[in-house]
Order: sequence, then C-alpha cells, then structure tokens
Amino acid sequence: MATDRQAVIWTACGDTPRRMGALTVTDTQCRFTYDPAFLDSGLPGLSLLYPPGLIGSRTIPWERSAWFDLFPPLQSLVPPASEANFQRRLVLAWLEKQGHKPAPGFDSDWAILMTAGHGGIGHLDVFADDARATAWYANGSDRPLQAIEASLGFSLKEFLTWFDHDAGGILGALGPTPTVGGAIPKLLLAIPATGWDGRVGLPRRGRSTPDQTDVVLKFERSHYPGMVELEALALEMHKAAGFAVPRYWVTTINDIPAIAIERFDRTPEGRPLCAETLYSLMAIGDRRVDNHYSGRYDDIARALESSPIPLVSDPAAAKRQLVQRLLLAMLTGNGDLHLENLSLLQDGAQTAFSPVYDPTPMRAYSLHNELCAMPFGDYGEYDERERLVDYDTAMERFRKRLGYTPSQFRELAEAMLSVTIEYAGRLEGLHTLPDPNRRNLIRIVERERTRMTRCLAP
Repeated sequence: MATDRQAVIWTACGDTPRRMGALTVTDTQCRFTYDPAFLDSGLPGLSLLYPPGLIGSRTIPWERSAWFDLFPPLQSLVPPASEANFQRRLVLAWLEKQGHKPAPGFDSDWAILMTAGHGGIGHLDVFADDARATAWYANGSDRPLQAIEASLGFSLKEFLTWFDHDAGGILGALGPTPTVGGAIPKLLLAIPATGWDGRVGLPRRGRSTPDQTDVVLKFERSHYPGMVELEALALEMHKAAGFAVPRYWVTTINDIPAIAIERFDRTPEGRPLCAETLYSLMAIGDRRVDNHYSGRYDDIARALESSPIPLVSDPAAAKRQLVQRLLLAMLTGNGDLHLENLSLLQDGAQTAFSPVYDPTPMRAYSLHNELCAMPFGDYGEYDERERLVDYDTAMERFRKRLGYTPSQFRELAEAMLSVTIEYAGRLEGLHTLPDPNRRNLIRIVERERTRMTRCLAP
C-alpha cells in the first residue's frame, strides 16, 4: 500500500504569509483541514465553495478521479501532462538536473506541485512542509531585475523548439519560476511597475515591492503566427466594450513575438487575491465536469444566480457580463471561451468576474474554427425530436433560460455589435497575421455579425 502524501497550504493574501491548513493525499482521497487559527483570519480559503467560516474545523474530502487527483483549485497549479506543455517540461527538466526524475503520472504531478505549486495564479501556495514555506516567503523579490537577453544566456528561440536541454539556463537565471497551465509558453515574472522595458525578475512573493509589477509573459509559437498581435487587438476590443482589461505590452525577445500581461490576481503592493476559474468551481459542484469544455453557458448563468454558496456579489451584473463576453467572443472569432478562460476574483468583500484574459480570436486558425467552446441554448445538439438545434433556436432558448425579455437581450447584443463595427477593418491592419488566416477570420466574423443581427431583429 502506498504511503500517504502530506503537504501544507499557505497564503500571502493577508498582512503576512500564514498557513491555511494541512493537505493529505491517499490512494483514494485528497483531504484538507483548515488550521483553527486560520478560521478567524477572514481570509479566502481553499475555494470560494469551501469558505472557512462555513467549513470550520471539519476535514474536506475529495474522491480522487481520472481527471482530478487533487481538489480542482490545486489541480490547476499542475500543468497538464502533455508533450507540448512548456511549463511542465520546464519544471521536470529542472528536477532532473537536481537528480530527481519522478515516475510519469501522479508522481510527476506531485513533484511539480511541491516544486512550483506556489506563486501561481491566485492565492494558494502549496509546500512540502512549513519550513520550506517560511524559507520561500523570506526569499522575496530583493534581487534586481535583469535584462532578459543577457540573463537567459542562451537562445530562447532554440529553447522554444521544445528541446529541454537548455531548461537549466532559464531556471539558473530566474529560479524555479512558478508557472501557469496551457500549451502556449508562459512564464510568471516581475517587471518594472512603469511597464515593460526588457528587464525581468522573479515574481513577487507577497511582499511589498512598489517599483515592480507581476506579469504573465507569453511567447508566440510558430504554428500560431500572428497570435500576439491578435491577442493585443482582442484585449483592445474588450476594453472598448467596457470590460476590465489588464495592462499589457507587446514585445519581441530573440526574434520571438511575445506579450507581457499584468496579473490581475495581485494588488499593487504584490499581495495575491483569490482568483478561481469556473472550471474549478463547476468541477467542485458537479463531478460530471471532467474537462474545461464540459460545461454550458446556461448552467454557468444558473450557478451565478442560484448557487447555495453565493459565488458573486452581484449575480445580475455577473450574468450580463457572461452573456456579453459570449456574444463578443462570437463577434471577434474567439471560439475558445471555455471554463478555464473565465474566472471569479475576490477583492475584499466583492467577488465578480476577473478582468479579461486569453481572448485571442483562435478561429483565425483552422484547427480551432468553432463558434464557441461550449453549448448555449443547446446549440449544435439534438432536441427531443432528434432535430439539430440551430443558431436562432439556441439564441431564443438561451435568452429565455436566462430570464431576459427580447428587448433586454437585444440591448446586450447591440452593445457588442456596436463596439465591433470596425473590427474587420482592424484585422486588415494587422502585420504579422498571415493573409490566409486574416481572410479566414474576417469572413468568419462578418458571417457571425450578419447572423446575430438577423436573429435579434425585432
């Protein structure tokens, strides 16, 4: 019988880092218990659905599954097992250089969590023990920022071809940098608070460093040419539509296009905020959710309004934002608005949707040419008469299920149609997106605009 695994969870979202509780993983379960002292802290807990004041000193059990060995918010700290996952390869390469080569599967997941499961998106920091937690927080952001070209000491372009022989170079310069998930290469770094100037350093660790800010640095991969320019335009469109959008800077590093996006889960002083994806929340609430596409926008709207544990401070505003995010995704060609690309952010007493992230119009690339990542109003599914639910029918069902009158729903849509009226022209002005991809995306968004306008006509 395997030995139980033990770890501790800390957080730095208060005035000082403190231990949240103890984590145990057995062959069949993952269990977590809040420390008694943490229950009175008033700080966010393991999940928005596990509030310390409600859970108290009771141990929270989680039955391990093929999709979630760990509680969903902890599983999100582990980059998924994929040959193309930059973050996972980076940490495993560093571990191997330390003489540790864990077995594939959960042994590797656990080793990654113990090595880089702190400082990630959100407020949860996982450590093997309290001594390592204390040491990690004590070794804060006192190291000066370095010019990225000089500090890396090798060809980043070569590294991004997915060979890991140079992984030690970047980790030697920056330390075992915490990572975020996804197939696109991303690093969590600190840059000057005034903005990108080519200097980077380790992310802040909950300590006040007013002359720095934390960013996600994303690199463009060769089979998605023009992605950085597309993401920047999509962020501009969302800002024009009235959504909160983080600061960002487009740059080039060793001839590779990159975009540095300011982290919304950090205060200006560097303290983390509680950020949790809808994937984590929906998976906790419904064990049938087994991947970030296994949801429905209708179900998300219902959860925002009727969850037994309130998810947001203003459900009506959150529902409106969800609808307009979906409609804007359709109109800009982003068919990838899945459960991991929607998060809730708790800032003090207020919980709402986080600022926009990953809004890239992926339909520019034929591999991702779908209207939307998940069903709305049963779109694309078969109804009770075995008839395929078309676009117009799905829009009507979606409207009714959300409780909007035709005029209310039309008003939400018209705002998104208005903000994107010159979008096709903006796409024409992109320089790095190949012409076939640009033409494809323009054709798609013009068709969606026509279809939405016709469907919602009074």
